[in-house]
Amino acid sequence: MVANLSHTNIQLASALSYWQKHYQMQDALPQDSMELLGGVDLGALSFQESVLDNEPMNTRAGLYVYLNAMLCERPLFDDMMVMNFLNIRYKGNVPTLVTDLILAAFDILANAMYRTESSQSITILRCFLVNKLPAFLNNYAAIIFPPLSIEMCISQALLRVDPAAFPSFSQMFDLLGKNGMLSEARQEFLFACALQQLIPEGSIEALLGDVPMQSLPASGRYVKDDLVANCTANPARIEELVGELENMEGNAGEIAGALIEIITALCSNNDTMTLKCICNCLIRKSTTLDVVTLFCSPQTILQPLCQLLDHWQEHEDQVENQPVYDEFGSVLLLISAIKHRFALDLADVGISAPESFVSQYFISACESRAINKLTEHENELLGGWVRGLFESEGINDELMSMCKPAEFHLLVSTLFDQSIKACQAGVLGLDTLTGGLEYLREPFLLPSLAAGLTWFANKLWESKDSSLLIDILMPALSILIKPPSMSADSAAIHSAVLSVVAEPLDEALTHAQRVYKLRVDISPLTETLKSHMQKHGRDADAYTELAAWAVTPSMGLQVALGNLVRLLSQWCLAEQSGAAASPPSYTHRLLRSCVQLVGAKTTLKTLVDEVLRQYNNEHVPHAEVVLDVVVTMIVAPQPDLTSQRLTLGDVLVTQFQTTNELSKTDPDRARVIVRLHRRVQSYFAANSNDVGVGMGEGRGMVLSNAEGLPTTDIDDVLAHTEERINSGEFLAGTMDEGLMSIG
Repeated sequence: MVANLSHTNIQLASALSYWQKHYQMQDALPQDSMELLGGVDLGALSFQESVLDNEPMNTRAGLYVYLNAMLCERPLFDDMMVMNFLNIRYKGNVPTLVTDLILAAFDILANAMYRTESSQSITILRCFLVNKLPAFLNNYAAIIFPPLSIEMCISQALLRVDPAAFPSFSQMFDLLGKNGMLSEARQEFLFACALQQLIPEGSIEALLGDVPMQSLPASGRYVKDDLVANCTANPARIEELVGELENMEGNAGEIAGALIEIITALCSNNDTMTLKCICNCLIRKSTTLDVVTLFCSPQTILQPLCQLLDHWQEHEDQVENQPVYDEFGSVLLLISAIKHRFALDLADVGISAPESFVSQYFISACESRAINKLTEHENELLGGWVRGLFESEGINDELMSMCKPAEFHLLVSTLFDQSIKACQAGVLGLDTLTGGLEYLREPFLLPSLAAGLTWFANKLWESKDSSLLIDILMPALSILIKPPSMSADSAAIHSAVLSVVAEPLDEALTHAQRVYKLRVDISPLTETLKSHMQKHGRDADAYTELAAWAVTPSMGLQVALGNLVRLLSQWCLAEQSGAAASPPSYTHRLLRSCVQLVGAKTTLKTLVDEVLRQYNNEHVPHAEVVLDVVVTMIVAPQPDLTSQRLTLGDVLVTQFQTTNELSKTDPDRARVIVRLHRRVQSYFAANSNDVGVGMGEGRGMVLSNAEGLPTTDIDDVLAHTEERINSGEFLAGTMDEGLMSIG
């Protein structure tokens, strides 16, 4: 029967074979049945189905890990991704979902305080709690039915927040450090919930347990369309809105949405003058970019800006060319700042055409070209800029009308290269060189230094055996990095440029200092750059952090990761026993560093070892806790792992496929891998059209239900399989023959 059926439907044949063996309908499977079943390893399926599982436990640490992953490095809070994760995790238990999500948001903020992270890091986490979370909770408010309410969920969450991290107003005056700032977080969150109409304003005092010291914003709840209309009528309002993005009032989402819509419209309408004002506002206060990306992806901002530069159109009534350079440079610098701040590559930006200006700029603008590789037109432009900078001609409108802004930005590294070579050859004096470079500190030319200073960084690595070269490079760099005086507008743009190039330039200068130990003109520049270096990791020096993990006794990173998993599990167990405990120190960078440095396979082994440790100790509740922590680590988003790098999920799939062989030598480990795979698969399978197929699994496997567990009812298997029979099988009559064989 099964042999005949295998010709018509491999999946139904696999399922029936399992049930035959499970209920001992036959003693053994015929030897040739594996060939008839197309190579399906029913032995492996039998072992996997024999692994029993408990009801998954949703721990406090699991959501704590997931939110940390989304907000570590750069904001990655994608609404649909998070909603899918939460819906799978809580299976319709919306009140618990809302309570746990609020609690996790407070936990990650407390963690930042305990880890003494930067004020910038704490600000973005507060902004998430106050500006993002209440708006996100609106998705669930309508599906919490009486007698339950979202107000009850908020109350339950606030009862469980860490009182040491979030003191009341009466306690905050007795505390030092950052606790005072966090004491405001509870009332800021509650007023934002009232602004979003999740709770009445009159409930705030009871929820807070104290008399509030603020009120709802006088301007009320913003509406994106109204903001867009106001800014269209009065462009000066745009700068005010950018300044309000970091206010802890609950309106940042509508402001961010309005700014994106305005930027898109300005790009579409080629209104580059107004667009320059927005770009400069965001450049001057780059932390606002973090807030904007809580509500939209960086690509949403970048794509219209990139398209504008790729298809740049000058205005027909344009009289002077300096404003054109000014507007083009402001847009380009904002793109560079976003790309750098969030560590994006060209694929992340959404650029695929190699001939586009933005693509060429990020690939080759920091590299100089030989003179014989330039076109005749480019040679003419290069000569014009050399004469304009270093001779008496100056930078005039004729030169800028002949050279488009895009051409200049792609030529600037070659301009620097030829100028330095001329100085080395004695054709150009050092004073003339530095005097000419001062022109580049003008606001309309300053953005070009993003590529130019990167070229200087690369050149410093080549100066090992040339004291003449370093004697020329250092004065030139000094005049560009640390100018004696600048206007306010120039200083803001200059600061943004240095933020983009600070890291590679600092590394190159540090290398130069090691080579030329007696030079005293290098350290002042590195000190200047350090003040501009952006900490993507948000807290102290990433190298110091990595070094601390690496010196952990025995196997360094792996031991540190294992210790972290145990700390998270112990935290959950302490709470379950009724003991109040602060969240353990956690950063998702530890897991990411393990995957990058020791590989996903070794990292997964470390995680499986921690689960095994609990199962071997026969503490089933403890094992379920650590299992949830590990599963969440595997499914949490990773901000900077490229598609070429194996992920923990990839390795888990591979190991799951070999559990039958593993069960013969290490059955306990094989069982843990099966359990992990079931739960991880349940998250990934939600986005698949095929039930039971996820993370690269193919057809021919016994189906799994929504929880990732094996389907226990043969009728369910038959019903689902019947639905998937395609029309071709019916037309060919093969289904009827299969059913006759069963009979």
